[in-house]
Amino acid sequence: MAAQLDPAFLVTWVLAELGQDSALFDALCARAQDDGLSEEEAELDVAGQLAERRGLLDALERAAGDLWLSEVREARGATEKLERSGGAACIAWLRATRGAADRLEHLARALAGEPGKAVAELAGLGGSAGCSTR
Repeated sequence: MAAQLDPAFLVTWVLAELGQDSALFDALCARAQDDGLSEEEAELDVAGQLAERRGLLDALERAAGDLWLSEVREARGATEKLERSGGAACIAWLRATRGAADRLEHLARALAGEPGKAVAELAGLGGSAGCSTR
């Protein structure tokens, strides 16, 4: 995956996607710490490996469709968004919760469907349901 993922997003998101398999994450982190990594380094390393092996990174990339996902950051607040940062490159702000790739796909379809728009937003809490562009 070519996109850069915010480390805080990656670890929290992978844990959310793992759900009941989070014991695996903990065990792999313990092993990585035994190999000399700090707790933070171990969590990031394990999250990256699990995301790669389980196809989570691939799912994010596919969810962006024809848009080039250059960066994924953790969304602050209730609104997730996908913003064009130049040409086909986009930056996504997503909540680090289960289903992030599905929500990114929804944002990408909305933004790709309106080439003159720069931002697609998806309100997660309150407000009107659905995706808006501006």
